[in-house]
Amino acid sequence: MDCWTSFAPYLANVVCCPQFDAMLVTLIGQSSKYSGVLALNTTHAKHCLSDVHKVLVSQGATEDLNNICSIHPSNLTEGSCPVAFVDEFESIVDTSRLLTACRKIDPVNECCDQVCQNAINYAARKISLNDMSNSNGNHSLPQKTARVNDCKNIVLRWLAGKLNSSAANSVFRGLSNCNLNKGEQGEKNTISISYIMFDY
Repeated sequence: MDCWTSFAPYLANVVCCPQFDAMLVTLIGQSSKYSGVLALNTTHAKHCLSDVHKVLVSQGATEDLNNICSIHPSNLTEGSCPVAFVDEFESIVDTSRLLTACRKIDPVNECCDQVCQNAINYAARKISLNDMSNSNGNHSLPQKTARVNDCKNIVLRWLAGKLNSSAANSVFRGLSNCNLNKGEQGEKNTISISYIMFDY
């Protein structure tokens, strides 16, 4: 059996893809300090992802990394979230509460207590409702779910812009750890391989 081929997709999802995603979130978050925007337009998203992909491939990553990790230019835009500007975000969200919850997390306790995750979800739901008063209210549950998920990306990028890149990366790795271990959130001794592998 070709063990590497068999385990590569799982290894990618546990180790490589969360770090790839965290890097992109951090890049956009840090750039928002200068641009004032928490998302890229489609054209810039294509160029940005292409440039990052080329750099990673030059360092040994597979050419198929974007597909393996299901990361596309649309992942770098605002998607269906109605809020993309830093000023607008900060006028809606209790940013001090969000920063307090997520400035630094314990990678194990966060999976049980979900302090940062709850703060992110609350902020995402709040900004997802921003233009609802101007809509006809015909939003199905899948549409609302997709909208909140897109807004979570905006929240994460805002956090990445307020934290230094190292702290942001640590927080995002910890959150990825929780997502990978959802079936074991009740066990405080659970340690994700993703966190071990990236703790450098």
